[in-house]
This record gives sequence, structure tokens and C-alpha cells, in this order.
Amino acid sequence: MLTEEQRKIGRRTFLKAAATLPVVGAFAWANRAKALHERPVQAGIIGAGSEGQVLLENAPMKAIEFRAVADIRPDSRERAAEVITTRWGNQAEMYGGDYHRLLEQDDIEAVLIATPPWKHAEMAIAALDAGKHVLVEKTMATSIADCKRMVQAARRNGRLLQVGHQRHSNRLYHTAWKMVREGKIGEVYHIRTLWHRNNDWRREVPDLAELRDLDPSFSPGKWGYGSLEELVNWRLYRKYSEGLMGELGSHQLDVVNWFTGTVPRRVTGTGGIFRWQDGRNVDDHVFVTFDYPAGPLTRTGLTVTFSSITSNKFDDYYEQFMGTKGTLILAGETQAMLFSEEEDEATAISVKKATTQGPVMEASASRTADASAGEATAVGTETGEPQMGRLEPYMREIEGFCAAIKFGTAVPCDCATALAAAVVVVAANEAIDSKAPRELADDLYVC
Repeated sequence: MLTEEQRKIGRRTFLKAAATLPVVGAFAWANRAKALHERPVQAGIIGAGSEGQVLLENAPMKAIEFRAVADIRPDSRERAAEVITTRWGNQAEMYGGDYHRLLEQDDIEAVLIATPPWKHAEMAIAALDAGKHVLVEKTMATSIADCKRMVQAARRNGRLLQVGHQRHSNRLYHTAWKMVREGKIGEVYHIRTLWHRNNDWRREVPDLAELRDLDPSFSPGKWGYGSLEELVNWRLYRKYSEGLMGELGSHQLDVVNWFTGTVPRRVTGTGGIFRWQDGRNVDDHVFVTFDYPAGPLTRTGLTVTFSSITSNKFDDYYEQFMGTKGTLILAGETQAMLFSEEEDEATAISVKKATTQGPVMEASASRTADASAGEATAVGTETGEPQMGRLEPYMREIEGFCAAIKFGTAVPCDCATALAAAVVVVAANEAIDSKAPRELADDLYVC
């Protein structure tokens, strides 16, 4: 555990090193803001729960305009419609579980999908076949085959498919990536990632009668859920999600793939339901180790570990890159710390309490405490630089999606990148379930 003084040293060292790097050009569309805002992309959203609400609340108003919402929960779609009216002044069309009606709207050119992952492939493919561009939340899908079907649908229809791994739209991570690739921490042989919490990962189940007061036809079973409990707490059931690996590990291991420029070839793991004997069937503790081949960071390969627990929050969450010249830690998506193996020189990223608190997600990274934890300077000096909020990457990823539609620029997280993250998640769960190593062949990553 680092002391506050050590954290200050690490933050200052990171900023000092960042000042020597060339400007990161990851957000090229930002220089075309006027053109991007001349005509907003017309969009609909499928899935308006906590994740969908965050996307709606943080979408750049001048770049995108929402026209419709589809969600099987009547309270979720009504809240979403209120946000759309408040932010854009539109009376949004509201659809229940029949999202195909939303896809039939001729005035919608793009669709954001923020449903439980088991529905991602079905909905994304339908939207792409309807001629819509798609931004779908992570994890891309719950099977590798479904991920590849989504890619094929995008290519078949000549439409964009972007996946919501938000760290690709985080300026802090782009600066850190450049730093690692420039050799600032030397060769990297070990990367440690973790996401630790002390809670049951449950959400309160609303009263069924109250939901039926809003919509008498509401029935979770009609849409494939075993109960209202399973609909609300879908993260706790393997039918609907990949559990801790999918909701948390996918974020961090996607970063590892990105920074190393490689993908793992072998995974071993263990886990289980150790604490919460409450009917869930996804593990509440997971521990996995990945073997990565040689690549831009190492000539011989490296080892990556990921752990996620629900019984202790001491370490919180971070990605730690351990190189021969130094260690880089990316903590809570808002702080970067650099520690030299030889010296303790430093300047600092400034961290301040957020002054406002928008909606927060409960799906994965986005609990209230996470989203309001603070803001951090991405690059530059300790003072005078723009501050980066915890939720800014959500705005940036949608802005990048809209720019790709209008200008043909690259999406922030493309299909190949998202597929690799999904392969890591699925393979890790298979290794945990089988209690045996899982070899990852080249063809798994080919889309």
C-alpha cells in the first residue's frame, strides 16, 4: 500500500515524464468540432438502465441527438425519455422489448446498445442489418462465435461497429501508452491488474406491481429472464454475463492487450463463490494468470495477473506495469503514478474532488464512489491544464463514434480490439471452470 507521500511523488514523476512526450493524437476529431456539430448524428438507444443513463447524460449534445429508446423495463425507458427531453428537447419514441420497431425508424442512423451482454450480438446484428451504425457496450458478447458474427454483420452491411471500452477514450491512458511504448519504464516482464471490492454486487429489486402499474404487459419472462431478480441482477448469473471477468476484468485486460501490442497465448485460473451464498452462479472471487508472447515491451514474453474479489476493498482497482527502469500505476482511471528504479524525482497529477455528480453506472466500473472519486490532469504541468473528469471518456467515446460516422475516422475501440478482450474474458472463465490451463490459438483472435 502506497503512502500519500509516495503517491504524490509518483504523480509528479509521471507528469515530468509526460512533459517530454510528443502530443498524443488520439482525438484527431476534436479539431473538427465545428463540422462535427453542424448536424448531429440521429440516434436511438436500446437498454436504458444504469449504463444507458450514463451514456445519455454524458453524450455530447451537439454531436448526437437521440430520437428513441427501447427497454423492457418501463421505469428505465421513462427515465431515459425524460433525459432526452431535458437535454435535446425531443419527445422520444418509447418502445418496450420490441427494439425492432426502433430499428424501423428511418430518421435513426445510429444505435447505442447498453443491455446485458447476452443480448449484444442479437441486437447489434439486427441493427447493422437494418443499416444502422452501432456502438455496443462491453463486453462485446458472451461467446467468441457471437463476437465474430457481429464483425461479419458490420462488414456485410458496410456499417461501423464500435465497442465501449472507455479507456480507449481516456486521455490519461493514451499518455501512459505513449510513455510505455517510448521505453520510459524499460522492458516489461510483469503486469499486475486487480479490482477489489467489499460488497455483494447486488442491486435492489423493485416492486413488480409498481412496474406493472407503469406497463401492465411488463413480464421479465417474456424476454428470457427467469425472474425480476435475474433481470435486475443479471451480472450474478452466467446465462446473462461473464461475471467479474466480463464486467471488470475486460476493462483492465483490454488495456494490457493495447499497451503490450500482443494478446495472451495461455491462461490459468481459479475462483469460486466463497462469500456470497445467495443463489448467484458467477464467482465472487477470481484469480487468473496470462502468458503473453514477445512484443513491443519485451523480447521474451511477460506474465499478467488479474484478481477480483468481493470481500475486501483495500487495493481498490489499478493497472500496474513493472518495467526494468520503473513502474507505472494507473489507478481508478483518474490517476497515474510513475516510480523510477533509480530515483525519486517528481511532479504531480492534481486530484480534486468532483464538484458535480452526474448519473453513475452500477454495471461495472461505475458505482457512485468510483464515478465521483475525483478528476485528474491527463498530461502537462501540475497547474493550468484542463481537468479530466471520471466520466469524460464516455463523452469522448460517443464523440469519436459520431466523428467516425461523419468523417470516416477510426472508431476509438474497433472490432479486432474488442474481440481480443472478449477472448481473454471467455477463456479465463473457461480456465477457472475447468481448473485447467486454456491455450489460446491464433484463430480465436481472427475476425
